[in-house]
Amino acid sequence: MKLPYWLFDLQETTGLLIGKNAPSQSNIVKTALLDARMAAAEGLGLDPDSLTVDSAIPYSIDVFVDKIKEQRDLITAKSKHEPFESVLQKLEILRRDSRKHFMMEPWDGGDDPFPAIISQFLGDGEHVKIVDLSGVPNEVAGVASAVIARTLFSVKLWQTPEERNQTPILLVCEEAHRYVPNRGEAQYEAAQEAIRRLAKEGRKYGIGLMLISQRPSEVEATVLSQCNSWIVLRITNDADREHVRSILPDSLAGLTRVLSGLRRREAVFVGQATTLPSRILIRDLPPEKLPRSHDIDFDKGWQNDPLDDSRLREIGNRWRMQKRQTTNESKDS
Repeated sequence: MKLPYWLFDLQETTGLLIGKNAPSQSNIVKTALLDARMAAAEGLGLDPDSLTVDSAIPYSIDVFVDKIKEQRDLITAKSKHEPFESVLQKLEILRRDSRKHFMMEPWDGGDDPFPAIISQFLGDGEHVKIVDLSGVPNEVAGVASAVIARTLFSVKLWQTPEERNQTPILLVCEEAHRYVPNRGEAQYEAAQEAIRRLAKEGRKYGIGLMLISQRPSEVEATVLSQCNSWIVLRITNDADREHVRSILPDSLAGLTRVLSGLRRREAVFVGQATTLPSRILIRDLPPEKLPRSHDIDFDKGWQNDPLDDSRLREIGNRWRMQKRQTTNESKDS
């Protein structure tokens, strides 16, 4: 996956570089970001005067750095250079961190990369696109998910009504309590805002939202209340059951009494997607169709030999280089 820095809007760029509560640094980033986008727009045949600081215009990271230095050099007092140096230092750290290469790879100033980036999520090929954020560092996972959600919403927002009808989108957010928690976590603030907007406004633009979580009590109630259909599997935790009961219509709240007694793969299905509230059994999938996140068979695994030094070395190299083993390599081994 490539999620380049130039796709980030001002809020996301600011969150990536300086966090919150730094108005002087925010102005530095805002000025440099707008200047860098305007400088790149001319080379792409776009009107710089029609752009905003949030326009998804690819720009050179080196030009962005130069624009920050130009602002710094206008101030003669060295003692007032600290905010500029802080932004430049954080930017250099991000560029050198191999874990964040998917977002910090510089643009070469050539062709417009925008279509190729968006096609990762909406382009030709498979109808189902899986975006794996499990290996993304926690400090940028929030802003990365925010960029994806906001980008999808923006694409639908600027489509014509005919295009929206032809290409609706459903964004499935696994482990939703991580991205829209019911507590204020600064690193996920941008993600909360983006997903909250999808929940409130997305349907009329042709983008739906599915939230999946094993802990519904930890998902923001505002977002959950926008869901019009529910598939609820077994819940034994009292807080989670009470949270689900508070979200469901009063006429259906009694269904929560059976949640603790549901069998494996059994669920309560309520909402607009079903004619009547139903107790359903989700079909069992064959092994080749199970998701890679399904439970490991501990009993079967413990019958194998322990890892030897050569296998541990391979795992260590993948860990060090932040590279997963491909499916084909796994089959060959």
